[in-house]
Amino acid sequence: MKRLFTILITLIHLSVFGQEADIQGKVIITGTEAPMIAVQVIVNGNTYLTNEDGVFKVPSVGLPENAMVHISLDDFNPVDLPLSNGMIIKMIPELDEASTIALSLTDLDAGDGDTQSTPGLLFSSGDAYSSIAGYAWGPYWFRQRGYQSNYLNVFIDGVNMANPERGYASWSLWGGLNDVTRNKETTYNLSPVDFSFSNIGGSTNILTDPAQQRPGFKGSYSFSNSSYQNRVMLTYSTGLLDNGWAFTVSGSRRWAQEGYVEGTTYDAWAGFFAVEKQFSKKHKLVFTSFVAPSTRGQQGATVQEVYDLKGTNFYNPYWGYQEGEKRNSREKTTISPSFILKDDWKINDKLRLNTSVGYTLGKGKKTAMNWYDAPDPRPDYYRNLPSYQYDQGNDVAGDMLTELWKSDEFGQVDWEFMYDMNRSNFQTVPTDWLDPDSETVSGNRSHYIIEERHLDSHKLDINPTLTWDINPTWKVHTGLQYQLYQSNNYNTIGDLLGGDYWVDIDNFADRDFIDPVAAVNDLNDDNIVKGEGDRIGHDYDANIQTANWWGQVKKSFAKGSVYLGGNFTNTSMYRFGNRLKGLFPEDSYGKSDVLSFLDYGVKAGGEYFINGRNVITANAAFFTKAPYFQDSFTSLRTRNETVEDLVSSKVTSYDLNYYYRGQRLKFRASAFYTQIADLTDVISYYDDAYQNFVNYVLTGVGQENVGVEVGLQYNITEALRLKGAYTKATYTYNANPYATTTVDNSSEKLSDNETVFYNGRHVGGSPEEAGSLGLEYWSKKYWFIGVQVNYLGDRFVTLNPARYTDRAINEPGIEYGSDEYYAILHQEKMKNTFTVDVSAGKSWKIKDYLFRVNLNVNNILNNSDIQTTGFQQYRFDFVDGNPNKFANKYFYAQGIRAFVNLSLSF
Repeated sequence: MKRLFTILITLIHLSVFGQEADIQGKVIITGTEAPMIAVQVIVNGNTYLTNEDGVFKVPSVGLPENAMVHISLDDFNPVDLPLSNGMIIKMIPELDEASTIALSLTDLDAGDGDTQSTPGLLFSSGDAYSSIAGYAWGPYWFRQRGYQSNYLNVFIDGVNMANPERGYASWSLWGGLNDVTRNKETTYNLSPVDFSFSNIGGSTNILTDPAQQRPGFKGSYSFSNSSYQNRVMLTYSTGLLDNGWAFTVSGSRRWAQEGYVEGTTYDAWAGFFAVEKQFSKKHKLVFTSFVAPSTRGQQGATVQEVYDLKGTNFYNPYWGYQEGEKRNSREKTTISPSFILKDDWKINDKLRLNTSVGYTLGKGKKTAMNWYDAPDPRPDYYRNLPSYQYDQGNDVAGDMLTELWKSDEFGQVDWEFMYDMNRSNFQTVPTDWLDPDSETVSGNRSHYIIEERHLDSHKLDINPTLTWDINPTWKVHTGLQYQLYQSNNYNTIGDLLGGDYWVDIDNFADRDFIDPVAAVNDLNDDNIVKGEGDRIGHDYDANIQTANWWGQVKKSFAKGSVYLGGNFTNTSMYRFGNRLKGLFPEDSYGKSDVLSFLDYGVKAGGEYFINGRNVITANAAFFTKAPYFQDSFTSLRTRNETVEDLVSSKVTSYDLNYYYRGQRLKFRASAFYTQIADLTDVISYYDDAYQNFVNYVLTGVGQENVGVEVGLQYNITEALRLKGAYTKATYTYNANPYATTTVDNSSEKLSDNETVFYNGRHVGGSPEEAGSLGLEYWSKKYWFIGVQVNYLGDRFVTLNPARYTDRAINEPGIEYGSDEYYAILHQEKMKNTFTVDVSAGKSWKIKDYLFRVNLNVNNILNNSDIQTTGFQQYRFDFVDGNPNKFANKYFYAQGIRAFVNLSLSF
């Protein structure tokens, strides 16, 4: 204890007396000369923030003689200048709104939040590679370094926006609030940040402080031919007033009667309000609230046979005509208001405490068709395809279906048929399934309904963060992150489709078991007869609690810096069933076992300044990560049974980066290697061989991501720029996981620890090779034009694990090494593709008014054959071993896509 006290006294002595004169500079906006507040100024690898006067201070201790200043902000030209005392840095606004346009285009594809496509635009931070990866490649499902979205941290004002059930942040929570989410702290890899332990895919903290927003009014109208056609955005910010207050309000609407895919409606609103009070230069409080309600008609993937029959790659099986109007059977509606209170307290010159408290109340629902004792209503159901009839030897039926599919009247949801079926099914049923003598209900019993699948949640976050500048060369960041999350997952009847009632029983159990108790969905409810709005099917709560400590220390030298970080996380979770299911009376209602995981992580790295323009950085990390709630239970819908021998996954990652920051050339080259072990995945699907809906639990899944990245920007002249990016990588499985198959309605194990031969196969879902090269011309007369060529290659479909087992070969009796054998094990590689993008813009400034017109045209060559992703269906033909019976399904990218933006600001 005496030694510790002596060390602390020595550190305090160094921090007080070991300083030399600071080097000061000021950051302003050219033209207006207004100071820029809270701008990140990077000098010698350290980040300094400008104060309310736009002034930043850099300790002179340990600085090399040729130290450089680097500033990169959205909507401003980047700055790289030699550091000098008293320097004034004039930030020049870019004439276009390219980032806004690119954001909008990517948002059209990623806004749904379900695809887990990377919102790479969040991680651009002015870096040529990551900006191209987000804007040009992102709409084609490119994921930086191949990471799923749960390996990217997204914070708003210090609050983690990820849904803990699934592990990733849904962009739709704040979609449409482009104007007020520009300011952000960003890393694209494991580099240290001051708000969390970080993650292998990077971390972004969006800052909404009103004093940091551009003062004044901005309004814009946008037109697009993509998922939405119209967008209106209005934003007003007061800036920092003389009394220490600042206010920002913003709102938008994006809408379309129909997007580029038939049957896809789009209606999204967004609202934002933030208020800031600066009590002094050392203390401020910020309150932020936002909400982005939306309703979207969904698009479904299908097999290539259907696309070819319909003559378009934008066929959508989810809609059909009802009384002459298009109706989509799959709609998603969300509304999740969020509230964040942030306290920023500069205790003294050495200590700073940031405390964020966030609360999000979420309501979401998705619609889908449900049916019993009736034909499958999906138009692209495999039995409805000509290929099925041909395989059965029925050429006449195959030819007839071929002609029907080519007509406009066939191949969509047949709403009229479902209404007719429901209106002609008069039955009298007892309200109590177990008591035939109970009260009865008579009427038309619906064969088909529209089911609404709800997820209602609330999340509380408390995140204090402490920064300690021990002395000019030592800096410590540490913090706590506590999160409490609860959700209710349940189904209701959205539409009886002309019927009078629905009988809420388990139809699979009613088919498979003689005992009528097995078919009851809720033994606590005596009434199985349900109407619109009533709960049916499953109903359970997710309860998740996490507590995390993280910290990192950084030491700066004359020629660079090193850092060391660590974290500990405790995660506990349990399921609470709200229905006593007849199949599982002992394991469906009430609280499940509480699953607890204690995880930890360490990371280290540093940077070396060869000189002011050449920098080398390296990062390394190892951490464990608790499984997500959705992968921790064998059958979340029905019972409390947890996955056996559940363990945390293990992540090991390294990267090495070289930067060159010249006056004309800016260049980055990176190499990365990541290994992820002991992943768990729970899949539910209908197994044709077992003739049952099954739960397929994969454990011991391992992945390996390795590759290189290169990005550059070269100013050929003051007006002409060259930009480029390239990556070559492989994302493969490096282990053979084990699969356990369980019947969903009996918990009977059909297979236990069956080997899945994944090792060496591609993970799929993202291009492993991509390149881009573009030219931009920026005229001094306030107009610009740019053209960019993009390449995407090495894209593989994602796998159905059941196809890579001995069962898939042995059960249908496939001969080893035969053509049929290799056809089953084949992993399709989708076609490589090129696209060409064009952008242009013009600005006019009249007194204090700035008017802008911008145009972006993506895929100007109108290539409509670009498969954004493909996947093997989980259903597989275990009888004959025919992989084409349930062929791969695909999504296609839009052809030519235009976006026009008009804006006025003052």
